[in-house]
Amino acid sequence: MDDIEVAGPPRWARIAGTVGWMAPILGFVPLHLPWIFGIPFLAHPKSFDAWYHGRSNGTESLPDGILGIPAGGFYLAVLMLLAILGGILSLGLISPWGLVYPHWIPLLGGRRVPAWFPLTPTVLGSALMIGYALTLPVQIPRAIAEASPADPFTITGALVGLPIFLAWMVALPLAGWSYFRRTRQATLWCEGGFLGDR
Repeated sequence: MDDIEVAGPPRWARIAGTVGWMAPILGFVPLHLPWIFGIPFLAHPKSFDAWYHGRSNGTESLPDGILGIPAGGFYLAVLMLLAILGGILSLGLISPWGLVYPHWIPLLGGRRVPAWFPLTPTVLGSALMIGYALTLPVQIPRAIAEASPADPFTITGALVGLPIFLAWMVALPLAGWSYFRRTRQATLWCEGGFLGDR
């Protein structure tokens, strides 16, 4: 398999992969970065402060601080790290380094990336996002109807976060499907199987 060339992604997959990394890294991260540092950018300042310090709207069950970081800030930092990893994953699905480990990686550099390695988080992440999206037709109208200064994020989430999330939810599985097809075809060819348009 290491000597078999994997076809490049088609145009639609490159678009999906590009949206898949831009949505979390250029969309999610800039919105959440000020919040991590306690800046209520596009949020209700008073309720944000209570949320950030672990006293309301879902953070009251967390410790007041984790590793010296306020509960809300720690929670957002974990979310942002996951978003960055998800963006890197999406980019890898359409990039050469998603097929062959870069040479600077010790022991693995230059070797083929096993297809299951990026596809497993792609499938799991896509399933989680799609499952969550199925609840949105009920959640969003209710959240907007009940939005008040006591809730720091609802309107921002609905108007800014939701489109970013939906774009990522569509893009990631599309890029993953293309990656699967391309690596599967290369495997079939390597094993002497029939390489058809599957």
